[in-house]
Amino acid sequence: MKGDAEEGAPRSGGRYKIRQFRADDAEDLAEVFRSAVHGIASRFYTPEQINAWCPGAPPAAAIGQKLSDGRAAWVAVDEEGAPAAFIDLESDGHIDMLFCHPRAAGQGAAAALYGRLETAALRQGLKLLYVEASEAARGFFERQGFAVDRRREFERSGVKLHNYRMVKILG
Repeated sequence: MKGDAEEGAPRSGGRYKIRQFRADDAEDLAEVFRSAVHGIASRFYTPEQINAWCPGAPPAAAIGQKLSDGRAAWVAVDEEGAPAAFIDLESDGHIDMLFCHPRAAGQGAAAALYGRLETAALRQGLKLLYVEASEAARGFFERQGFAVDRRREFERSGVKLHNYRMVKILG
């Protein structure tokens, strides 16, 4: 999939272009992650929960390493080429990350990213997609056809958090 030229070609997502992740995106994506958690998820979680989840931007090297481990990953970039959102797909159908900068929220970037991901999943022959969606992302994934399997309770840095295991059967 990563070597497929068609998959690497930019595709429109409203005013955003969708392209594959590049190693030099890592620093920008770490900031997208931080901004999404602090600017969007903070509407659904307490300040204590937000700080336990994301006390600061994750190290760019960690984001870069994760997105370069063989999974597929796409980035939505604005007219200037600045990353505004990103998504990944592991080989078993797991979506580990979908984060959108608040400046891009509600403008089609996440939906375009998800569309690219689902097309790739179908080409791979995947029958199921699954995600652990935050409270902030739950509605987005429901609009994409996912159903809640169960609510998950967990702790991070001694703070209780929750998200939702959601699944979608591909047809």
